[in-house]
Amino acid sequence: MAEKSFADMRVEPRWQLKSTVSVFSQATEEFVGLMVNWSEQGLMFSTYQPMKKGEVVKLELVDMVSKTGRRTAHLTAEVMWSHELTPSLHGNGCVIREGSDSLSQMMRDYCKVS
Repeated sequence: MAEKSFADMRVEPRWQLKSTVSVFSQATEEFVGLMVNWSEQGLMFSTYQPMKKGEVVKLELVDMVSKTGRRTAHLTAEVMWSHELTPSLHGNGCVIREGSDSLSQMMRDYCKVS
């Protein structure tokens, strides 16, 4: 029997983003990477360095909604896996442990069909 892919093991479907969402560390305010996709329980974002499985991170997501505006959302996530996507880019899968109301609104907006 063939080994299941990560996509086959997901409990919930992943949503692709319609805009660029930057990921920052709340602690240092430094750029961490870009969000790749999300589900109601988790998200994947890319980084230049792999993250450690089990690491709990406090993140700020920044979404540019227009040329002059942006919105932000805060969340606490636990890294469940990290895989090399290219020699200089890593994908990190996280489960969301806690999220702000603004995170819920941003995620709902990503589900809307345009």
